[in-house]
This record gives sequence, structure tokens and C-alpha cells, in this order.
Amino acid sequence: MRLLLLTDIHANPWALEAIERRVGPVDAVLVAGDAVNYGPEPGAVLDWLTSRRAVAVRGNHDQAVAFRQDPKAAPAKARLARTLAEWTRQRLTASQMALLRSLPVQLTWELSGVRVAMVHATPSDPLHDYRLRPDADGPLLAALCAGVKADLLLVGHTHLPLVRRVGELMVINPGSVGQPLDGDPRTAFALWEDGEVRLCRLEYDRTPLLAALERLPLEEHVRHELRRIYLEARL
Repeated sequence: MRLLLLTDIHANPWALEAIERRVGPVDAVLVAGDAVNYGPEPGAVLDWLTSRRAVAVRGNHDQAVAFRQDPKAAPAKARLARTLAEWTRQRLTASQMALLRSLPVQLTWELSGVRVAMVHATPSDPLHDYRLRPDADGPLLAALCAGVKADLLLVGHTHLPLVRRVGELMVINPGSVGQPLDGDPRTAFALWEDGEVRLCRLEYDRTPLLAALERLPLEEHVRHELRRIYLEARL
């Protein structure tokens, strides 16, 4: 069985399409939230997820767009997040907004005896907890994953790739598809194949992404900050 694991796409369909071309056929696409916000094509990403029958949970930015809430983004991006969330709402159709509202905040999915728990941030705080990071110590990691009954726990939110074990549980953060923040601007994803997981990075052409950013009806300082994040992959 072959699973494509994604998170934090953030309205960047160009990265998604590059991943799909490289990876080829899979048995399922699993997405740990934040399909929208920051990027210039939220509708295209939601349509991609629908057409691929992706199994997805709601992230804090999906929640913010769908329900007009503060995404409570990291302080360095908070103003940018709120600005783009309002713009994103105006770009989405009624059916796309309904899709965002319908996403669960957490779920457990199973195929061929493999159980995958999915949540954007952490099981105890599905939308806003940033503590499940690669440098989390063992006791914190165990506490954050307590009570999860699955083979895999798929998370996102930090934009930092992670594979850790807590007993029999494998915890996976594929890293951000659309807006990496670990200093590597290549798109990030993970592949699970018959019990083995690989964290993957892929270079893709960011020219259309950057061109689309230039067309956004935003103040120049906002576009400048977005460009910098996409090119440097840092806050």
C-alpha cells in the first residue's frame, strides 16, 4: 500500500502538481490541514483535493477562513495571516467554503488494516498547538500523543518535517507542501509504503507562484513579505 502524506499546502497548487507528477499513483492522499491561506490559488487547491478524493482534516487557517476566526498564527506571520484570510474568503465559491466548513478537526482513517490518526496540530489541541516539533523531548512527545490508538499519527502546523516513534506509534509531519519554513524552499511531502515512511523534498518551478503573488491586490509590503518567505523558507 502506498500513501501520499501532505500538510500545509497553503493555496499553492504548483507545488502540489509537482509532487503528483513525481510520485505517480497512490492508494490514498492524506492531508493534515491548512489547504488554504497565504498562497494565491486557494480554490485550485480545494478542487485538487476534491478530485483526488483526499482524506483531510481542518487546519487553523482553514478554520479562520471558513468561520471568520483569528488563525492565531505564529507572531511573525500573524498580521500576514489575517490579511490573506480575508482575501481568501473573497476568492472561494460557496461550495468551496462549504467544503472547508465540513472538514473534521481530527479523524482516524483505516485502509488494509493500517490505522492513521490525523490532526493538524496535536491531539489535545487540534488547531493551535505548536509544541509537536522535531526538537520535542521524549516526555513531551509522549504526553502530546497520549491516548492515540493508531499505527500512524499524521500532523502538520509547524511546517517542520518530523518522523518520531512513541512506542508502536509512528508520528509523521511531512513538512509544508506550499510554504516550507525550515530554510529549504523545496516542497515537502512524505510517502508511506508498506510500513516504511520517507520524508521527501522536491524542487519545483516557483515562477508561476511568484507571478501570481504579484497580481494579488495587496499592499507592496505584504507581497514583499510573501515573496521573501517563499524564496527563503524562513520567517
